[in-house]
Amino acid sequence: MLRLSFFVFLTLIASGVHAEEDPFADLKKGQPKAVGALAERIAMCTHFAGEEPYDAERRKEIAEAMNTYRCGKIERDEAVLRKRYKDNPGVLGALQRAHEW
Repeated sequence: MLRLSFFVFLTLIASGVHAEEDPFADLKKGQPKAVGALAERIAMCTHFAGEEPYDAERRKEIAEAMNTYRCGKIERDEAVLRKRYKDNPGVLGALQRAHEW
C-alpha cells in the first residue's frame, strides 16, 4: 500500500497537478522557475538516495527515478543557481530546505 501511495504521489507530480495540489508548492513559492524546478529535483533525489533497494524491482524503480530527476547532475546544477543567486537569501534558503524536505 505504501508503494502504491508513493507512485500515486509521483504520478501527480509528473502530470503537472495544480499548484494547490503540488506537494512542493511551499518550497517553490516566490522562487524563479528554475529554482523551483531544481528544489523539487533536490528533494526527490534526496528521497530516492535514501531508499532501500530491497529487491531487483525496487532497485530498478530507484534507478529510474534517479535518472528521471537527473540526480547525477544535481550538484552541478545547484552550483550554477547558487552562483547566479548568491545575493538572494530567499533562493539560497529554498535550495537548503529542498535538501531537508
